[in-house]
Amino acid sequence: MANIAIVGAGQAGLFLGFGLLEDGHEVTLFSDQTSDAILKGRLPSGMGLFEDAVRKEAALGLTFWEDVMTRGEGAILEFINPDGSVGLHICPPVARPHRGVDQRLKNSRWMQELERRGAAVRVVPLASPDELDKHVAGFDLVLVATGKGSISSLFERDPQRSPFAKPQRHLIGMLVNNFRPDLRSGTIRVLPGVGEVIITPFYGRENVKGRFLLLEGIPGGPLDQFPRELSGRELLAACQRTLRALLPGQLEDLKDAELPSEQCWLRGALTPTVRHPVGRLASGKAVLGLGDAVMLHDPLAAQGGNNATHMADFYRNRIRENAGRPFTAEWMQRTFDDFWQAYGQYAMGVTAGLLMPPAPHQQTVLTAAHHVPGMAEALIGGLYDPRSLFPWFVDPASTREFLLSKGVPPALMERL
Repeated sequence: MANIAIVGAGQAGLFLGFGLLEDGHEVTLFSDQTSDAILKGRLPSGMGLFEDAVRKEAALGLTFWEDVMTRGEGAILEFINPDGSVGLHICPPVARPHRGVDQRLKNSRWMQELERRGAAVRVVPLASPDELDKHVAGFDLVLVATGKGSISSLFERDPQRSPFAKPQRHLIGMLVNNFRPDLRSGTIRVLPGVGEVIITPFYGRENVKGRFLLLEGIPGGPLDQFPRELSGRELLAACQRTLRALLPGQLEDLKDAELPSEQCWLRGALTPTVRHPVGRLASGKAVLGLGDAVMLHDPLAAQGGNNATHMADFYRNRIRENAGRPFTAEWMQRTFDDFWQAYGQYAMGVTAGLLMPPAPHQQTVLTAAHHVPGMAEALIGGLYDPRSLFPWFVDPASTREFLLSKGVPPALMERL
């Protein structure tokens, strides 16, 4: 069995650590924070997982909050007219599960559980590749699952696979309570030319069955006009006023929403980016990137955590298949390339696709999904498994045949 180092205590690194332990490897986790510091820190994201990723967590005995959280069921996509009314409502007839657990709670608990199951956990500074280099000598394989600080410089941007050179949205995310406590579905409201408003069930650090409210504002638009100096509670009040104007009559109960604490919100911007997966430390040691370190997603399509989980599981299987052989740089590159071909390219494609205005053939698909339940199921199913959208959603030549297979009337396909 191999002696493996994992750098980073997030979804990808921790999940892989549990799988490698189960396979009999020696695992050392490096983190720049203790589990207690993670738990007491600021909300890092509103990450949610779809059913395939949740099943993989359950198989490793890691779903610790099923008995206390509100279980997410189903996703709804709505396109909003200029007057704020709903133009298209896309809701599959059968709801599929998803889960949102506060990463502070989850990563802290997982870090403790990983150590309990036999991994070594070391809390060390990880601000630079040179600091990392001091800690990872002697390991058979080093996986870097964090892009914090200058560690991201280990992995160069891959321009051929990176769809954008700058952020496409400016983000505000908030964990709120006293807002739609019985909501189980996740809802994406698309305001063309403005951005998106996403609401989903979310289990918070304070044992709150809350909701995660995500505003994705197109730069310079109405969802990108909030002063930077606002506190969290002031920002929530400003968002309430803006959403009341943009979506009249739709989110009236948002007026009662509250932040559990000033640590329960975030804002910023992400550029969807793919990086070359093999990095070299000053010592010459090759390291393999994992999760956000090499594939960074805008949260609009909720692919980041899911992609990280599937990547970690893919790496685990490749590590198992490589038993007794060295983990060369060539093996690392091939492992990532194979994951990209099998899954990663589709996850990145869905993220990029939702960030862009729909092409004419995609507008036809959206209209069909509004009218035909089978098309609604196929379209929303692409969030749960992005591979299922290809090629018919991105290739106009494939669209008509797919729509016909779902029973879409020819009258709805006039644009094709």
